[in-house]
Amino acid sequence: MKKRNSATIPDIGRFADKGVALGDLATHFIVHCPKCGGKAQINPTKEPASTADFRLICPDCLHVETAGHWYGAATAHVSVKCRECYQPLSRSAPWNGGWKKLAMHCTHCGDNCEYEASISYGYFHESRITDPVFGLPLWLQKDFRSELLWAYNYEHLEMLREYIGAKLRERGIDPRNTIRKNSSMVSRLPMFIKKASHREELLKLIATMQ
Repeated sequence: MKKRNSATIPDIGRFADKGVALGDLATHFIVHCPKCGGKAQINPTKEPASTADFRLICPDCLHVETAGHWYGAATAHVSVKCRECYQPLSRSAPWNGGWKKLAMHCTHCGDNCEYEASISYGYFHESRITDPVFGLPLWLQKDFRSELLWAYNYEHLEMLREYIGAKLRERGIDPRNTIRKNSSMVSRLPMFIKKASHREELLKLIATMQ
């Protein structure tokens, strides 16, 4: 049998989209440890898990942390009526993970007061994709030209590898379905991943990530 050259495109053949959504792949996350920068893993502490039911473990520095502190990008929002004159007040500001209130000044009556803020979390911080539990940069991400190739974990990365390497890509075939085909992870992949001309270059990049 002729030995396959590892530098060539693997003959994956057919990829059938089974309707797996991105959220279905978010079972655990490989991230940069907030203490040492090494490779840490975020795993659920129970099933089914919400974002509060995860724990980070770093095998390099032995740091362990339960969900609660947010390291990534976040914005505090306040939209209220002034407590004195009832004029509408609105303000947004970056949130640093501390006090969940914003100081507001009413230009109509001059009142100054702190109001409770709602927090919205961003999953892109300092040019990196972050996990949805702690907001830490994902370990599995690499720049590709002007784009970013990323994965939550190695299972997610393997699915991307299978899709990119397949010469035939089918949707809703195995099993046949129409319910989830437009919300599946594959249907929402950016165009740079879908381009056949990028196949070999992307597969080589994924090999370095694996």
